[in-house]
Amino acid sequence: MAMREVHKRYLREFLPAMAAYVVLIFLSVLVSARVDSVTWRVVLALLPLLPILLAIRAMVRVVRDQDELERRIDLEAFAISAMATGFGFFSFGLLMGANVGWSVSGQVVAIWVMPCLFASFGIAKLLVLWRYRSHE
Repeated sequence: MAMREVHKRYLREFLPAMAAYVVLIFLSVLVSARVDSVTWRVVLALLPLLPILLAIRAMVRVVRDQDELERRIDLEAFAISAMATGFGFFSFGLLMGANVGWSVSGQVVAIWVMPCLFASFGIAKLLVLWRYRSHE
């Protein structure tokens, strides 16, 4: 089945944003530790947010421009991924609060929320698509 134009546009917008994010997150971490100015460390630390905003924009645009069934599938996948990510991080927080012997900084936990949300959305979308296709 040929890919619809709305999905081609999504890939043209999303994939470069994610590539830029990967580059900027490494650059941000490597360079900000060597900079004395607090202002520049703030700028460098927040620099990876720009491609994330572009990725979010691509996601919103593809949902807006899809047909009703595709929107429903994405809505279910978003709901599943948001709840799974929230549940996972909440569970992790409870375990950390129980002092089970793990030592993880809040910074590390916070940085992983968005990638976990994106990854869980991808997995949830595959599951939701499989469920819809198995009922056809």
